[in-house]
Amino acid sequence: MDTTLIQRYQSGGDIYQTLAKKYGTPAADSIAAAAMSGDETQINDALVKAKYGAPLDTSTTDIFTNQMLTDPLAAPLADANKVFNNSILSFLKNPTVLLVVGVILFFVFGGGDFIRRKMKGN
Repeated sequence: MDTTLIQRYQSGGDIYQTLAKKYGTPAADSIAAAAMSGDETQINDALVKAKYGAPLDTSTTDIFTNQMLTDPLAAPLADANKVFNNSILSFLKNPTVLLVVGVILFFVFGGGDFIRRKMKGN
């Protein structure tokens, strides 16, 4: 990488101005610092971080620890709410289930006796 191209990445250069407009000044400064090394790999890495952000942590232990320290009940409660809504409530809202529950309640609260009396004619 030649010095002319490196200078274009620095503050005041055309590449710097474009990057600052697109990703903001902090990102453009980071890319300019990477350009000072003259290593295109570092520039590409800084560009990727500016465009997509820092890579996410994939360590289960780190993610779990962070969650426990910041908001320990958020994810378990959110997941429990999803399970409850997706399985239990959707099951109970099923028309067939509502009909069966209605018939069972009818017989539990004396509906069977009512039917027997009607069949006998009383």
